[in-house]
Amino acid sequence: MTEYRPVPDEYRATYHRFLDYAFSPEAGPQAYESDDDVRARLADRRGLFDGDDLQAVCGHHWFTARIRGDWHEMAGLSAVASPPENRRQGLVTRLLRESLAEYRDRDVLFAALWPFDYGFYRRYGWGTVTRFTKYETTPEALALDTEPSGEFRRLDEDDWELLDPVHDAHGEDYALTVDRIEDWWCERALDTWGDADPYVYGWFRDGEARAYLVYEVEEDGDDKRLHVTDRAHVDHEAFRHVLRFLRYHDSQVEVVRFYGPADENLLDLVDDPREVDCEVKTGPMFRLVDVPAALERVVDPGQTAASRDSADSIVLDVTDPLVDWNEGRFALDVAGESVDCTRTEADPDVRTDVNGLSQVVAGYHSVDEAERYGNLTILDDDAGDRLAALFPSRDVFLRENF
Repeated sequence: MTEYRPVPDEYRATYHRFLDYAFSPEAGPQAYESDDDVRARLADRRGLFDGDDLQAVCGHHWFTARIRGDWHEMAGLSAVASPPENRRQGLVTRLLRESLAEYRDRDVLFAALWPFDYGFYRRYGWGTVTRFTKYETTPEALALDTEPSGEFRRLDEDDWELLDPVHDAHGEDYALTVDRIEDWWCERALDTWGDADPYVYGWFRDGEARAYLVYEVEEDGDDKRLHVTDRAHVDHEAFRHVLRFLRYHDSQVEVVRFYGPADENLLDLVDDPREVDCEVKTGPMFRLVDVPAALERVVDPGQTAASRDSADSIVLDVTDPLVDWNEGRFALDVAGESVDCTRTEADPDVRTDVNGLSQVVAGYHSVDEAERYGNLTILDDDAGDRLAALFPSRDVFLRENF
């Protein structure tokens, strides 16, 4: 009988062989003489076992993320993989369902992932919640009229505490910003798992870090490319100094590549926007683990007049393709001093799948946008207006790679 459970250390090599084949088969089979040869990762390893036979795997990260203006626990699902001989047997569906059950047991009501295929995970209830912009240009194109000031300082992972306030300040304006811990800084943000450690630089003024960037220099055919893997700044001035720093590499690299929130418009800063290749891309996906518990956790009953002035509940008819505890009708009552979301037999005001509702809760879509683009239907206009007042759209930028 197949059982979901933690993957012990003695299976680490097998676990990573699954990941190697799933995500980098072009590298060929990797040889691990022992489990000690496999570098440890921050994720908690989980797998499906048939007796002692490991059949499929995944990893769980445990984050604290800003959702609706407050900090909440959020799971990061990663490394979902199975070897080809075990596919088309429903193992991944079982793995995802068991993962959500574990999150729910741990009172973690939100889950995010980076998809290998958006359609695949959309079928299991996740919805896209981040758009970001990829910029690629030359150092010369970043020649702005920024007056040099402050100082650039070379840093390493031991300096993460200097960078943490910069990251937090940059993330204040974005939903799903993660409250990074030391291990995440040192093992993920400041370590790209390549053959060499990345470069880390900060821009300081009056002894205080105001911006930072983490980057690698890569071979790009006959040219070299500076690829920024992480960066943050406390304000627009600090961002301009980041661009100045990249400009100073014109004698070393031909191309600069970096990413940013979708609302950060480099094209309005440079002299010639035609010199900048700009591509808007989608990022992580997100879903509610437990719909009624999540809504009770994030809704503030006093945040809008619309919620206070109506004694009527908003009845949501929710479908979930993966877990039955989210299937059905839920009455969201926000008129009292506390928020209650309970099952009901009342006629629905709003019909939605968990994907669309998750995007609304995250802030990626307003209620109107969810009705326009997603699978959310307003059946009662007044209830729809009250739901929109509870969940206005937000700028969302989940930057972490996991």
